[in-house]
Amino acid sequence: MVKDINKLGQTNVIVISDKKRGLPFSKGILASSIAVTGLDLITSHKIALDIQEYFINNNMYSVSLDELRSITFRFIKEEIGLEHAEKYLLWQSVGKLRKPSVILIGGATGVGKSTIATILSNRLNITRVASTDSIREVMRASVSEKLIRPLRGSSYTAYKNLTLPPSGVEPVILGFREQVMAVSVGVEAIIKRSIEEKSDIVIEGAHIVPGYLNINNFKDKALIVEIVVTVPDKEIHKEHFTKRTFETQGSRPMQKYIREIEKIQKIQNYIEELAKSNKVRIIDNYDLDSTVNAVLDVIFSRVKMEFSKLSTN
Repeated sequence: MVKDINKLGQTNVIVISDKKRGLPFSKGILASSIAVTGLDLITSHKIALDIQEYFINNNMYSVSLDELRSITFRFIKEEIGLEHAEKYLLWQSVGKLRKPSVILIGGATGVGKSTIATILSNRLNITRVASTDSIREVMRASVSEKLIRPLRGSSYTAYKNLTLPPSGVEPVILGFREQVMAVSVGVEAIIKRSIEEKSDIVIEGAHIVPGYLNINNFKDKALIVEIVVTVPDKEIHKEHFTKRTFETQGSRPMQKYIREIEKIQKIQNYIEELAKSNKVRIIDNYDLDSTVNAVLDVIFSRVKMEFSKLSTN
């Protein structure tokens, strides 16, 4: 909460208000909303601090939400540039679409999906993040033992639980396909619930595979963005597992994944093929900041498309 002591010793509080209520100004919250544009947090906080000082210097202690957004747009434009300013205003306007945002992040094991999903949810102020591995575990606990064979094991070891031996088909891909089809039922249920509750969500996991989800059933009711993350270089992919082992304090040992790297990359190639045939954007994750910004660009493009539909109707 921002306070300023005036000449009489009274405390002034900057209040941001809309038609119904007023809330104390928070430069931390403002900085987070600015960071949606792809700017780093240090730069975003500097702009928020400059705006706070602008309010105090001009004795502005009651500011409407629209006025705050207009001033923020001007500061970003003057200090950074028009492109980032427009991105800020675009995401601030997304509520006018009256649709929940559903961000789907797919890719093989170890490409960085969960890390990207966490950063995106923070940047976009989306409080719900779901993992398809968690969905799979819930389904396993809820479904009859006879029906859960495809849900057993990881995406790259699902072939070991095939009901029938494969004939003329790559077993790793066949097992993966069976597991994806089973988990997709749960993913679609989560999407449907988010639409009913009008709540934004990020869903990430190896089971987000282009062509398996009936996205067309939801596209008029939600702002759905689907992307696939990859790490084409095998050695860099291995490094991701080393980093994950460190971040999880050894609970996900890298040896387990590196041993299966050929199968994991085989699945990655399969997902890429489906992404290309379904015209889903593929983003190579060599640098985390660049990857997150590339995903944000895809999201902004989707939002622009939605607004252009409104203007033509």
